[in-house]
Amino acid sequence: MLTYYRDETVAVTSTYVQIEGRRFRLAELRYVWHRQERPDWRVRRRTAGRGVLNTLMLLSAVAGLIALVGLAASAYGETRLAAAVGRLPIPRNTLLLVAVLLLVVGLVPLVWEWALHRVDDSYDRGNAIYEIWAETDTTQILLIRCDDATRFGKIYRALQRALGH
Repeated sequence: MLTYYRDETVAVTSTYVQIEGRRFRLAELRYVWHRQERPDWRVRRRTAGRGVLNTLMLLSAVAGLIALVGLAASAYGETRLAAAVGRLPIPRNTLLLVAVLLLVVGLVPLVWEWALHRVDDSYDRGNAIYEIWAETDTTQILLIRCDDATRFGKIYRALQRALGH
């Protein structure tokens, strides 16, 4: 017996597929197909989180750049940017402190690594709900429903190999 795929809830072998405690012999499955459904709130939350992280990383980089230019302008005399910052209704020291804090937070490698990993992972997981269905002699069965495109792809390819397609 060959094992094509196995994780904590799914096992696909050359003789059966077991998903969350339910076991189906491959000989029982006449036809297997997949379907993509509209995203639910978890998928939308992941997509929104990706957008927030992208925006925060961009804003922290811009704020850090402004802080560096502002510090350089303060050290070497007034420039147009320093003059524009001086005309804002917020105290200059407050702006400078916020810009420096954003720069420090934005440039800390661990924070950036975490944020980039989260964004990358959200793209890998996809923006939909993925289902694998099977038809037996008597009925159609929903084998699995997941929101992770990578995991779905591995399971579906394993099932196709096990069925000999």
